[in-house]
Amino acid sequence: AGNPWLKTPAMDSLAAAGVRFAETICPYPVCSPSRGSIFTGRMPHETGVRVNQQAIVAGMPTMGEIFRDAGYQTVYGGKWHLPKSFDGMTAFDKLVGGSSQGADMDAPLASACAKWLHGNPKDPFLMVASFMNPHDICEWIRQHPGTHDYPDIDRYPPAPGNMAVDPDEPQFIQYHRNAGYDKMSQGVGIAAAWRRDDVRKYLHDYYRLVENVDRQIGVVLAALRQSKLDQKTIVAFASDHGEGMGGHRWVQKASFYEESVRVPLIVSGPGIQRRGAVDRRSLASLTDILPTFCDYAGIAAPKDVRGASLRPAVEGRPLERKFAVSELRYGDEKREGRMLRTARHKYVVFSGGARPEQLFDLTIDPGETQNLARDKSAEPVLDQHR
Repeated sequence: AGNPWLKTPAMDSLAAAGVRFAETICPYPVCSPSRGSIFTGRMPHETGVRVNQQAIVAGMPTMGEIFRDAGYQTVYGGKWHLPKSFDGMTAFDKLVGGSSQGADMDAPLASACAKWLHGNPKDPFLMVASFMNPHDICEWIRQHPGTHDYPDIDRYPPAPGNMAVDPDEPQFIQYHRNAGYDKMSQGVGIAAAWRRDDVRKYLHDYYRLVENVDRQIGVVLAALRQSKLDQKTIVAFASDHGEGMGGHRWVQKASFYEESVRVPLIVSGPGIQRRGAVDRRSLASLTDILPTFCDYAGIAAPKDVRGASLRPAVEGRPLERKFAVSELRYGDEKREGRMLRTARHKYVVFSGGARPEQLFDLTIDPGETQNLARDKSAEPVLDQHR
């Protein structure tokens, strides 16, 4: 996507053969809640997955069940990060399970997926290849708690321009920075002491993790081509959440800042006329993946899904969505947040604490350095978003 500090030929090939949705947000910038939404098309407060390791509520249709009931062979490999087994609740056959480290999981996953594709799978099929990396950056951060000297600093990418922390951030965000929330706060606390060169080293190594998983994605895509299945297979590429990238001195996930809540999304495959297009108008969400697949497969999506099919946008008619939303909890229901993203602005509000609101104009302030919720001239826009 124009970043000169890493090379991702496999991901680039998907973008070249499809449409990249540049303005996509996750429904919750933490693994399990976001994944629950991907596989149901519903928001986390509906799925019941509000923090990691919670199960989707009983009876809510999931992607595996929907496609299995429509006659599809459904298989899943890699990171799951939702409780309960693959079969039964999810209706996926299991290709290969996931370890806690992408270094141990991603290559075996790619090999298992490639082997399955070469084995003449039943037509039609739905396969999920759920890679771990670049999630290992979480562990990398924990292993780099202090500042260091870097004799080869010139080959590292620059530190972001929005590293400064707003001293008047909402109190609940400051709670996450300081009081501790699971292992996610640990990383933010470590990064608080980093110098700019430490952030540059972190970005350099993060990009290597991205390149590592890109190579494994390439193994799966090569198998798809070699088996001729690429000629009749739609591929969606996405991530369940983002990474702080050092903006606002934030690392890991669990924030509504762009680096954490905005995610890649590509829809690629045969018959797409707008190959290589970048859609910057559609406000897309990961809840859109399920209804998009249903649309291409000719399957009725559950009537209660919050997502929308992106197929019209792939074909050139941008999604007419006025806003997209995300949710977040810091620990428990006492500290909840909501984010509403419109074409130009982002509005954040927390359920309590001091200074609970943020408003950013992403057109003139993409780094989110000026909170307009305190600006009287922005009150009409603030009221609209409220």
